[in-house]
Amino acid sequence: MPTYNFKQEAEVYVVSGGTHRIHVTDISFSQTFSEDSYPVNTIHSPNDLFEASVINKANPANFKFEVPAIDEANYTILETLLRSADSFTLYVKTAADTFKLETAVITNGSFVIEKSRPLSIEIQGEASKLLRGQTFSSTAAVSPRSYMLPNVVDVTLNNSLLDSIIGVTIELQNDVEWNPYTTVAGAIAATSASNSMYPSEFTISKKILAGSITQYLTDSNTANTQQWDNNATLSIKAGNGLSDSAFRGFSFGPATCSFTNRMGTAKVFMQNYDWRVVSNSASLSSILNYVTD
Repeated sequence: MPTYNFKQEAEVYVVSGGTHRIHVTDISFSQTFSEDSYPVNTIHSPNDLFEASVINKANPANFKFEVPAIDEANYTILETLLRSADSFTLYVKTAADTFKLETAVITNGSFVIEKSRPLSIEIQGEASKLLRGQTFSSTAAVSPRSYMLPNVVDVTLNNSLLDSIIGVTIELQNDVEWNPYTTVAGAIAATSASNSMYPSEFTISKKILAGSITQYLTDSNTANTQQWDNNATLSIKAGNGLSDSAFRGFSFGPATCSFTNRMGTAKVFMQNYDWRVVSNSASLSSILNYVTD
């Protein structure tokens, strides 16, 4: 009887300055090959209407996974790799296979804050190559995990504390551009997936740090309704407690941002702030932090 790969059994490991076991709640990954076609019908064979195929290069692989935020420091490697956009190796192990994503880079990291569930981090990225049937072993410890709850969500905009908060997102995007990797020699030499042309190096052209804030619309929070500002001061804290010594959770700002405000007419009226950092005066490590024990 064959052994199948079940997502719920997948073990995820990030290798960067050591091996880090990451307990994910969901994961997906794939890589596609690029195909071109060309006509083969000629004067002598006018009825050959099906075009021939050329496959000699791979597109960058894609992956995404979600992890719960925990009080322990086990997952802070994700914050480090997100801010730095450094490359790493990602392994996914199941009972049947081990998959390897080479030269992986995080392109998008979202810090999700909803009052109805624990804090979580959603990671998306790209990699140069996806390999199956790899050999990998790890002694990374499976340590106890204490999930972070959004007991307090503190959002301050232009020195005013926002009330009736429903949800908040903080998202950092790394604009990854893979260096050109197709050559005439590589195209001629490609005879299978193993010697196809794969991307190998990338650059970061820009970063975007942005997010949204959703709150119920009440008679006490009308100051910013249907307004905008391109020079606002914003800070966000969500997690367990707010004192410097006790706080564990997501911390953003204070930072200079732009925002637009729009209304939403659900069963209970709401308003939504879409914000984006516009200043380069502060380093990422000083305004975006995943605070743990």
